[in-house]
Amino acid sequence: MALTTAGYYLGTKVLFDKSIPDAPCSMEIANGAFINDEYQKYQFNGAITLWLKNNMITVFGVYDTADGMKKLTRSILLDHIKRKSKVVTADVKSTAIAPSDEVQGLESFFASKGEPLTFHFQRIKSGEYLVTINNNWVALCKEH
Repeated sequence: MALTTAGYYLGTKVLFDKSIPDAPCSMEIANGAFINDEYQKYQFNGAITLWLKNNMITVFGVYDTADGMKKLTRSILLDHIKRKSKVVTADVKSTAIAPSDEVQGLESFFASKGEPLTFHFQRIKSGEYLVTINNNWVALCKEH
């Protein structure tokens, strides 16, 4: 009986209690109003995908300021990744800016090279997480 109970508990924890997403997890941002590192207001519409198994974040969307709309396309590579319970911490290793990216002078979308990132996940239901990034960005993240 004890062996059955232990097996059930471990199986349930392994299969159903995912506190951090295994698959790529995307956040769709619509009409997000933010302030950049230069204290200028901007609006972001697009998708941010966390590829935790690949140590990467990809960003694709439209960055809209008083100067107009521009396409933002980049990948943020992560280093020194630590996973503990519902929290993932990492440092930004580098940012790869695509040739089609039109946002000039903005190297630190989320964080600059060497800066830390902290992701806190709260599972809502299977495949969906509420994620807080550096205690100032909250979004719904869906696995695919």
